[in-house]
Amino acid sequence: MSGDLLAEWVVPVDWMKVRDFARAVGDDHGEGAAAAPPPTFPVVLNADFIERLVTEILPLDRSRTVHGEQDYEYLRPLRVGERVRCRARIASDTTKEGKRGGAMRIIVVEIEMSEAEGGAVIGWERSTSIELQGMQG
Repeated sequence: MSGDLLAEWVVPVDWMKVRDFARAVGDDHGEGAAAAPPPTFPVVLNADFIERLVTEILPLDRSRTVHGEQDYEYLRPLRVGERVRCRARIASDTTKEGKRGGAMRIIVVEIEMSEAEGGAVIGWERSTSIELQGMQG
């Protein structure tokens, strides 16, 4: 995807976090030593970055911003115990007119997840934020 690198970080896929997240979302694959992280687990790996993105990097007006969509694409599943390198870029940043007046800024951020050692790509997380920029009638 196009866009400059916004941030890069390495984070472990920790069994305790996988277990707790799996319980929170009602996924029964989070129990035991061979636990498989739920498909939406990258939200845990990337939460600190998303907070910085919204409040510091862009910054967006939280009172006028909603989460629009979340998408995950995997080449292989995440594995408990591995270290994941995350690289974040803005995939698109567009503005369009809203149906009730005013503009909407639509930002899609893509985070590539790869093996910290070796560099093989694991997959991508894409997140869409929508900031209302004009008066809504």
